[in-house]
Amino acid sequence: MSDQNLTRLRPFEGLCLTADDLVDEQTYHRSNNHRHNLFMHGHGIVQGLQVEISQARKKYSAVIEAGFGVTQMGQGVLLADAVKVPLEVPKKDGEYMLWLFHVEAPLEDDSRPVFDTSDSKSSRVEESVAPRLHPIDENQADAVALCRINVRLGRMVQVRLPVPRCGRQARAAESYLKPRVVEFIRVNKGVVQNLFRTALLKELDVSVQAFQSALISSEFLLIEEGTTDRVLYRVAGSLIGYAHDFYSPLPKTIERIEKFKEFVRRVNAEVPGSDQGDEVWLKWFDKFERLLQPLGKISDELEATVEAQR
Repeated sequence: MSDQNLTRLRPFEGLCLTADDLVDEQTYHRSNNHRHNLFMHGHGIVQGLQVEISQARKKYSAVIEAGFGVTQMGQGVLLADAVKVPLEVPKKDGEYMLWLFHVEAPLEDDSRPVFDTSDSKSSRVEESVAPRLHPIDENQADAVALCRINVRLGRMVQVRLPVPRCGRQARAAESYLKPRVVEFIRVNKGVVQNLFRTALLKELDVSVQAFQSALISSEFLLIEEGTTDRVLYRVAGSLIGYAHDFYSPLPKTIERIEKFKEFVRRVNAEVPGSDQGDEVWLKWFDKFERLLQPLGKISDELEATVEAQR
C-alpha cells in the first residue's frame, strides 16, 4: 500500500467526467479501506483458511478451508467455500509458503457497447482468489500466507508453524501456540503430582515450589483472552527454565525422565533473548513443542504406577 497522500474527486457544476475520474474515485475509497484494515487490524488470516496437505498416487494436493484474510496491502481476501487444489512439487529443495492471492479480472459476461463505436468492453471487474506456492524468501504483498511447506527429494511436508494472523485472531487465545503451552502446563502438573504419589519425590524443595508456582501462574495468565503470541513465547521460555531446574536434580529412578532431562537441558540452553525477533522464537518453539511427546509418555508411565499401587 502506498504511503502517499490520498486524493479524491472534487465535483463541481459543469465538470466533464471521464472513465479515469470514476476510477480515481473508486481508488480513493479502496485505499482508505486498505489503510483502515492495516493500521487497525494488521495483515494475515482473520478466520478459517486452515490447510491440510495430502498425498495420493505420488501427487500432492492441499485442502484450504473457507475463510477470510487481509493482505499486506490491506486488501481483504475471501474464500467462500473450501477448495482442494493440486500442488506441483518444486524442482528445487527448500522451504516454501502457500499463499492465497487477491486476483482481479474483467467480467466478460457483462459486456457493454462503447459509445459512438462498434466496440464493446467489459464494464465490471470480478475479484477472486488463487492459491500459489512460492519460495519462503519471496514476499507476496498482495496475498495472505497460509502455511509453510518443506520440499526435499521430491516430497512435500507441511510445517506446523504459525503464519501471520490479523485482528482478534492475532491474539494467543486463537493461535496455534496457546494449546501447546497449555498442554505443557497440564501434563507437568500431573507429573509433579504423581511423583509425590509414587514417593519418587518426597521433599518439597525450592525448585519444586518454584516450578509449581510457575505452572499455576502461567495457567492463570493464559485463561485471559488477548495474550499475544510474543507473550506466549516468553511464557514458554520461562517455563522451560523452571522445568530444567525441577527435572535436573530428580533421582535416577525412571529411564524416561533421565532422557527427558537432556532434552530439557538442550531446549533451555537455546531459549532466545528478549530482543530476538518472532522468526527466531518460532524456530525455538518448534523444539519446545517436541518435548510434549516424551513428556506425555512420562505422564502415562507415572499414571500407570499410581493405578497399580491403589
